[in-house]
Amino acid sequence: MDLLIIISQALLYLSFSVLVGGFILLLVPNEYRPDIKFPKRLLFICAIMLPVYAFVPVLDIVLFLAPRLGFLDSLKIVLTTYTAGTAWDFTLLGSLLLVFLIAFTKSTEKVSFAYLGTFLTFGSILTVAWSSHAGALDQNIGIISDFIHLVAVSIWVGILLIVGCFSTNHNNWLTFLSWFSWVAFGCLVATALSGLFMMDVIMDGYIDSWMVSYGQGILVKHLFLLPLLFYALVNGFIVKYKISKDATFNPIPWIRLESFILFAIFTITAIYSQQPPPHGNFLTNDAVSPLFRLFHDDIIDAGNTI
Repeated sequence: MDLLIIISQALLYLSFSVLVGGFILLLVPNEYRPDIKFPKRLLFICAIMLPVYAFVPVLDIVLFLAPRLGFLDSLKIVLTTYTAGTAWDFTLLGSLLLVFLIAFTKSTEKVSFAYLGTFLTFGSILTVAWSSHAGALDQNIGIISDFIHLVAVSIWVGILLIVGCFSTNHNNWLTFLSWFSWVAFGCLVATALSGLFMMDVIMDGYIDSWMVSYGQGILVKHLFLLPLLFYALVNGFIVKYKISKDATFNPIPWIRLESFILFAIFTITAIYSQQPPPHGNFLTNDAVSPLFRLFHDDIIDAGNTI
């Protein structure tokens, strides 16, 4: 079940990215981006799958309670009393509104379609932030910081994915980079600041958390930011220089590589999001991860908090 949850959460983040990136690029005039042709059904599929992917962690709770209460009673209790279940109810509502919007809008060129689609997608992201670890620990800072974190990364990844996979040419690329570089920088700053607020909510000590699986997931995610920053600089400066010197240079493979690294970070996030956060927990030898034991054979002092 843990593997299924990880896969579902990674696909959930990917679906959010496709929806956000698709709707935002519909708002960008043609002269400020390369020619893009992506099927409307892709938005439809992503919208209809949101509650499916988001339901997997809820189902895990239901299956945990089912042996004692029965499946239907457990499902009813989780969907009406548990935060994860109540948040999923609103995820389902947001998804249904998105599906109706996409299905019954004949022309995706309408500005109102893109604005409303972006708004509904952000609303669905808020429901996921509501049920997050940070949201459970602090309903104000936790939910807001997790929401900003997911929105910023979805904008960054989404635009890269759509441009990298569905561009029919690389026309207007310098114009595209002139605004997207600032968008990516803003997303990076928002991701970093919201991440700091979430770490403050979720864990009491960043370095100490490396002893447990959750903290190691955070560390690996941060290490993946190094190649991401490198390729962001490549796309922002080196690619821009190459295009200015050679109009035939194709920058799309670099965009695809950057989006692949971002998706890898999404996957890592999905993995560690299923680990129990170490906030306020007493450190015991049983809590220490096998990876930390590989490099540290000494007995851990019990009673310390992480």
